[in-house]
Amino acid sequence: MRTLLIGFLLIGACTTPSSTTATPTPTSPSSVSFGASPTGVATASAFPTSTFAVDPSAQWPVVLYEGEGFIVHQRTESATKEFARPCGPLFKLETRPAGLLASCRASSESAELRLISIPDGRVIFLASGIHSSWNADVSPDGRSVAAFRGGACPPGPPVCQTHAVLIDVASKSERELLPSGYHLGATLEWNVLGLTLFQPECAEAGCAGPGDKSGTFVWDGSAFKKWSDLRFVAKSGDWTLLERLTSFRREPRAVVIRGPQGESELSAGHALTISDTGETLVWIPGSRLLARLAPDGRVLWRAAFDGEVMKMIGADALLAWSPTNTLDLYDLKRMLRFAIDAKPAMTGVVR
Repeated sequence: MRTLLIGFLLIGACTTPSSTTATPTPTSPSSVSFGASPTGVATASAFPTSTFAVDPSAQWPVVLYEGEGFIVHQRTESATKEFARPCGPLFKLETRPAGLLASCRASSESAELRLISIPDGRVIFLASGIHSSWNADVSPDGRSVAAFRGGACPPGPPVCQTHAVLIDVASKSERELLPSGYHLGATLEWNVLGLTLFQPECAEAGCAGPGDKSGTFVWDGSAFKKWSDLRFVAKSGDWTLLERLTSFRREPRAVVIRGPQGESELSAGHALTISDTGETLVWIPGSRLLARLAPDGRVLWRAAFDGEVMKMIGADALLAWSPTNTLDLYDLKRMLRFAIDAKPAMTGVVR
């Protein structure tokens, strides 16, 4: 059984998109209003809906990396080859600016992390004893790893606490980022803001609460400082893309942008990426649509999309689960869909 197909590399590019991972969440059909104001907004009945074609002769827009057992494979539309054997068995594989971040389960609660460099496939040990159910991230320069470790397990609550640490890759020394506590649903990530922590109000095991306990926090070298009540998604030029949400697993979610004219709520849905002109790509699960919106909320393009977005790849491609629980690759520029022959065993790293 193959593990998660989430590693990828843009062909002909070495840059990393500023957008973060989108979280697939089940949702019931609902009506959607495009834009913060009805003025000038195209209605669902008046605007045409594009469709994705399937072309078996077309080339994939990306190179994929997948974990299967102890092996990481590199895949294109025409070939699969062994790329690395970082550790095993693999259960998470994600791309980062520094390379591929491989996680291998050591026990039911702990994992070992390895960094696989691209394109040579060299494996670097990062850390062991990392909490397997929580995310980890490596800095763009490959010098530091932010991760969660197990914390205290006081009697009463059904789950144990966690604490976050910053690990120096060269010396393996650690410093504490977050003390032991219930950081429910929290994620650590390096992006254009630096090292960020997002804490939703609620998670499957309970709620941290609104106010100072939830939102986006940025590490200033000594502590995480509150940056916004909203979730940071991406930044391009003068534009910042945000999401308003209570939990990764609950609807509704709203797309918010900040730009030269201030802040506005564009649409219901999941924020995916933003251009340097403020055009925003939005996934609207209830309406089964992908839509590209202008900064004023006007619909510039929309496409039928019967899947769950897993991860953006740059501005023009994304990975998604199909309704049959297989992986699809979408080329937004050529309007093509590629069916990837895999049924991943788990989706725990999707955010």
